[in-house]
Amino acid sequence: MDCNEYYTFNNYMSEKDMSATEEDYIEMIYRLCEKNNGHTRVNDIAHLLHVKPPSVTKMVKKLKDLNIVDYKKYGCIQLTKKGMETGRLLVYRHNVIKRFLTLLQVRGDIHQETEKIEHTINKNTLRGIEKFVLFFEHNPEKLDEFLSYTNQIETSPNENIEGKE
Repeated sequence: MDCNEYYTFNNYMSEKDMSATEEDYIEMIYRLCEKNNGHTRVNDIAHLLHVKPPSVTKMVKKLKDLNIVDYKKYGCIQLTKKGMETGRLLVYRHNVIKRFLTLLQVRGDIHQETEKIEHTINKNTLRGIEKFVLFFEHNPEKLDEFLSYTNQIETSPNENIEGKE
């Protein structure tokens, strides 16, 4: 084992352009703008993200400085072209991961698991997951075979996924 290849989680995440919080705001603004004819308001975002309006205002100002949104105090929030592209990609990423976890029949809160995963995944890994999802969506008989196999592992006392590399 080469211990020189290991880093802390923060080291891996320091290469990202945006924080998970920024991504969450952009994704929510995108969703709301799609629903509300291209705009949204601070209170709508605050309500859906379970944060206080001043926190939203602070983030929206930051996103405005990044050319993600157009916003005037007490007015509507709209996405710029860059914001629309970013939001579309973030929702796409969310949906691919959610489809993946659903295919795997992950137990528990799939939305919560999706939220945790989506901020840590790179484009190449996401593309690989998307190919995996598309393969099984287009080959349901193979999915049935895979799920049957995974059910056997769960019920077999001789199979142990933990600890194997």
